[in-house]
Amino acid sequence: VTHRPPSSFQYVIIISLILIASIQQYHQAEANELDNDILQALTYKIDNLGGYVHPSMKIISPSPCCQRGIISSEDVTLGNNDDQGVWVRVPPTYHLTRNLAMQTLEPLIPKDVLEYAPLSTLDDGALLLLLLVHLKGIGSKEWGPYLDSLPDRPGCGWYGEIINSIADEEYKHVAQESKRYVSRVASGMAADYGAFLAKEHWLKEWQNSAEKAIEWSLCIVSSRGTAASPEYGGGVIKLVPLVDMFNHSPEHKGFKELTKEDVGIDASHLDGSFAVRIEKDYHPGEEIFVDYNLSDYAPEEWFMSHGFVPQEASHRQEL
Repeated sequence: VTHRPPSSFQYVIIISLILIASIQQYHQAEANELDNDILQALTYKIDNLGGYVHPSMKIISPSPCCQRGIISSEDVTLGNNDDQGVWVRVPPTYHLTRNLAMQTLEPLIPKDVLEYAPLSTLDDGALLLLLLVHLKGIGSKEWGPYLDSLPDRPGCGWYGEIINSIADEEYKHVAQESKRYVSRVASGMAADYGAFLAKEHWLKEWQNSAEKAIEWSLCIVSSRGTAASPEYGGGVIKLVPLVDMFNHSPEHKGFKELTKEDVGIDASHLDGSFAVRIEKDYHPGEEIFVDYNLSDYAPEEWFMSHGFVPQEASHRQEL
């Protein structure tokens, strides 16, 4: 049998494939380095406020299940007292809440505007999205680690170019309707409050457009906001840094909002903390999940808010 050497064309294909693989590896390494920096910054902030982040936790892109997630980098045994029984515990002083939004935003809005568009009449989600847009605009150092953890292109089914990739016509119609509704909301909120929000550090693609900034923020709040007791922060929805980075699985427990009974008198400063509990043994590289506790969500609601439909919520296999 005669073996012919590769042709010049074949060499080009081989070299191109090697270059593509190298570029992909480079971008993945770059993403994981950024994830590591984000986790270190969040850990430093949470620890300094009396919280806790398990040393075996690691953010990875992509994760075993999704675009990004949290894994255990080492063997972790259930019942080990050294880890306090949790992966993470974020104190209430590092939550984005209704009270924080009111305290931050109200001084920015002129009194005559507040007379016809009072912030107090907005629901928790609307206040949080305005707060997030403003914090992004000022380049907040206090909230910088959290802001850095948020995706520039979140995955809500109606957001950005995601609509164009939806194959299912029913879902595409729902996404288009949702997009029109979001655009009206964003336009109205931008008209009332946009001129008074900081813009200096907004993403370039927003082009100083308050509507685009608000749409981004609305997707972040709808996909990451979690139910909470009004006792801690004044509202029933809040954003909790790092806790909102765990991916969903119904086979695991949900977030835990700690109460006085959970923390005891000697740790009252942790009352209202959000925690993700260690519920089993973990091996290196195993992803850590939580249950989002959205069993009443319809498939369309899952997709519009989170960009996916979990198996337990839908009979459809493809969108």
